[in-house]
Amino acid sequence: MSQQTQTDSARRAPHGGGRTRAAKRWLPGAAGAAIIMLAPVLAAGSAQASPSGSSTGAARQAAAVRGIHVFDGEHFTGPNTWLNGNVGQCYYVGSGWNDAINSARTESGRLVELWDNANCTGGAIVVDRTGYSKIGNWVSAYRIR
Repeated sequence: MSQQTQTDSARRAPHGGGRTRAAKRWLPGAAGAAIIMLAPVLAAGSAQASPSGSSTGAARQAAAVRGIHVFDGEHFTGPNTWLNGNVGQCYYVGSGWNDAINSARTESGRLVELWDNANCTGGAIVVDRTGYSKIGNWVSAYRIR
């Protein structure tokens, strides 16, 4: 088949090779390169989001989401940090925040469970964007819904 005939066939294909060729032309120059270069960055970011000590491939591939904003003081004051992670995964808050969280809020549409024990057992509360301004010093773990 001549080159001219191949080109004519691709143009006439209702949803075949012509669509693929058009899609390739849609990402010219710098725009296409930027998208291709961004893919490894996104993949690396989600790999870092896996919980420490986890060896499951699913946990390493899941994208971390913004979790909960926790505060050392009541009424969302004092030293604070974000606790992030994968939806459905139980996380220990860490030795610096264990039994030290006194207020918390999500600042998003997500719900986060705060648990009494490090393995997400015992008593729990569910925190939303309105938050809890007086929790008490008992939180050891969290799970993002």
